[in-house]
Amino acid sequence: MTKSTRIAVALLAAWTWAGGTASAAKVNIPKQGRYAFDFCPVGHGKTLSGGNNFVLAYEIDALTRSTPAGGPFDRMGARCYGMYKNIDGTPSESGVCEMTDIDGDKWWMNYQGDAVGKGGAYKAVWGSGKYEGATIQGEYRLDNNWGSPAKEVAFVGCNPNQGSYQLR
Repeated sequence: MTKSTRIAVALLAAWTWAGGTASAAKVNIPKQGRYAFDFCPVGHGKTLSGGNNFVLAYEIDALTRSTPAGGPFDRMGARCYGMYKNIDGTPSESGVCEMTDIDGDKWWMNYQGDAVGKGGAYKAVWGSGKYEGATIQGEYRLDNNWGSPAKEVAFVGCNPNQGSYQLR
């Protein structure tokens, strides 16, 4: 074991002994209210295209940032599967995201795009832990700040979300 490896192991052991993993703050949000967060995904997809028509099946990972910081649903991770298509000039989007907070509690976001392809709405369809039986409804807006930073990453950006929730 090299000297730098021994130092890293010692620092990790000291951090753990001092409560590093146990000191993470529990997620404690009010039982009901309104929320706003940015949903920031990175993902890739597979596309079919023909003429002016296309279909994109995608898989994304995302992080949320609430406004203000520390608000409901702040720093959640997400794994999403969805489809976006535009057939004869008519856009359509749908999918599901599994949202996970830092306590490991989860809820599923079932979303549908709007008729013009600029955003959509969602609701919770399942939850565990503090989100079991929760009512969560919201809207998202697709900003035009999307990009493709690498061949392996089809898109990256942030979408503003807002809505209301009620925990059991």
